[in-house]
Amino acid sequence: RLLKRNAPAESKAQNLVLAAKVLVLGRLLAKSVGGGAEGEVEEMRRKLGGLRRRLLRGVEKIVQKGGGGDREDLLGALKAYAIATSSGAKDVLRHFLQIRAEALTLAFEDDEGEVPGVVRALELYTRTLLDVQALVPRRLSGALAGLKAKPLLKDEAIRELEGLRLDVCERWFGDEILFFTPYIRHDDLEGSLAVETLKGWAKRASEVLLEGLSRSLQKMNEFKTVVELRTRILEIWIKEGGKARGFDPSILLDGLRKVINDRLVQLLETRVKKLHLVATDVEGTLESWREGITDKQDSLWDVTMLDMEITHGATLFKQEVLARTHGRNDAISRPLKGYQAWRQLVDEIMTFIEQLKKQRWDDDLEDIEDDLTLESRNTLLSKDDPDMLQAHLDTSLEKAYKDLHEKIASMLASYEGRQKGSVSIYILRIIRDIRTELPKNKSLQSFGLALVPQLHERLASTTSEELIKSYSKSFARKKVAGRSLWEGSPELPVQPSPATFKLLNGLTLAMAKAGNDLWSPTAIAVLKKHLRTELGTSWIRTLKSQEENAASQTNGATTNGEAGSDETKEEQSNGVEVVDPVHRKEVLIQSLFDVLLLQSSFELPVAADDELQKLGGKLAEQVDLESTSRKRLQQAARDYWKRTGLLFGLLA
Repeated sequence: RLLKRNAPAESKAQNLVLAAKVLVLGRLLAKSVGGGAEGEVEEMRRKLGGLRRRLLRGVEKIVQKGGGGDREDLLGALKAYAIATSSGAKDVLRHFLQIRAEALTLAFEDDEGEVPGVVRALELYTRTLLDVQALVPRRLSGALAGLKAKPLLKDEAIRELEGLRLDVCERWFGDEILFFTPYIRHDDLEGSLAVETLKGWAKRASEVLLEGLSRSLQKMNEFKTVVELRTRILEIWIKEGGKARGFDPSILLDGLRKVINDRLVQLLETRVKKLHLVATDVEGTLESWREGITDKQDSLWDVTMLDMEITHGATLFKQEVLARTHGRNDAISRPLKGYQAWRQLVDEIMTFIEQLKKQRWDDDLEDIEDDLTLESRNTLLSKDDPDMLQAHLDTSLEKAYKDLHEKIASMLASYEGRQKGSVSIYILRIIRDIRTELPKNKSLQSFGLALVPQLHERLASTTSEELIKSYSKSFARKKVAGRSLWEGSPELPVQPSPATFKLLNGLTLAMAKAGNDLWSPTAIAVLKKHLRTELGTSWIRTLKSQEENAASQTNGATTNGEAGSDETKEEQSNGVEVVDPVHRKEVLIQSLFDVLLLQSSFELPVAADDELQKLGGKLAEQVDLESTSRKRLQQAARDYWKRTGLLFGLLA
């Protein structure tokens, strides 16, 4: 009945002490019963054994929960244990620490409550250190000594128990019961032994605590959750850890920091490594590539745009406009969305690292610590730890982007012979969109740049290849179309040949078809340089061939003399028709105008003596115009480009 009473913790402890005394009295009575009653005595001992176990469980519950204030409840539970087991101060302390160690271990098995198990374990650890230092050895020894101050039956609390009916039964008790005083060693625990015992327990318990913390953290997959737990744990230890005398709180603090930082680094690296999923998406798209389908771009002026919902700020409509403007079809959007989701995870880590830098770890005003200690702790927790995490993040990001760059480069090389142009355009857009959302780290700003020149070359080649082939056929023209439109004296062309206009117009259309979003100033410069080189080289080759053919015809005519003059109008053995010198010069003049116009159209930021420039010089030598005529032709080409340049969109 004493154990079943509902009472506050302190009263429960007092009830435990009283119950322990009654238990001892019961054992004495069972022992004193004479022969002939073995069965009843055995039954009594069995019941007493059960009551003893219940009593010890009650003691264990109070010890596990710990005490507050003056710790009278805890002291009462330890007194009850000492009475029930006839244990001295040393054994009581050992039992107390054993219960606390078991409770600390069990705290990690229940992590589902509002208070995480590691928090309960840390609180129990700090409370144990303070409890032992508050009770051992003086208060515990004094309390145990008080149990021996008088015989059990002289205890007023026992005599007031009506159930014992001592007023009736006491007369039959022998002296060994009437004057029984518990034998408890209260002086077997010296201060040095208590300190040694507590330090040994603290070392083992701290190892259990750190192992349990590590296991708990492995179950946490959110960076935010670990950071919040870090704050909670460190606040507890900073507040309570320094209160225990003779213990350096920095030792466990460093252990807690290491375990938490290791987990944060793991989560950080795991998140950053997920950047490879972007490469996986890109690779999957390339493996299932279908020309004309995978790279199909919806027009900004498609009628489907008119059917889109425009309520609530027309968010979807605006997103679709942006997507089509930047060439983001489904093949581009999938890896881009994956990359953006990954960036959000990385940004979250960066945000929490910044929060860690702003945290301050000052004690409450009741604890007096010198400024050096506070500054050192703040440096550890608000500078060293965040800086370490930031360094790991920077290194991991650098490696992740390097791996992504290398993976994209290998894919580009793998598909060099297949769908060369469309794949290059696809990868160029992927790199561009990733680069627009790069982290601010300086080491990452070069991502993809090494691939861009190659991609721009492929873009230029793909866009202009067919147009250059078609335009090259006009190099061998025999007459000038639109000769009647020449002006001035002498008459000179003031507009390009139809083939040149068709080239410029075709380039504009081809560039628009590839996507206006692709044509950055750098890409346009690469295209112009490519055109200048290819057109100049091809045209010079044609001129050289024409010169050789002309020389061959002249030699043939000289050898045959006057005979065969009609035959010179026919094709020679090399298959080239003889051209009238006047027409030949007119063709060269028109070609020079076209080249001058192309030089203006394909003008580069930095002038270069390239093939197109050499072609202009070669044509000028062959035409041999007077200085004024040559300048007039040059000015006419420039004026034409000024008047019509805007017709050719991106080229201008």
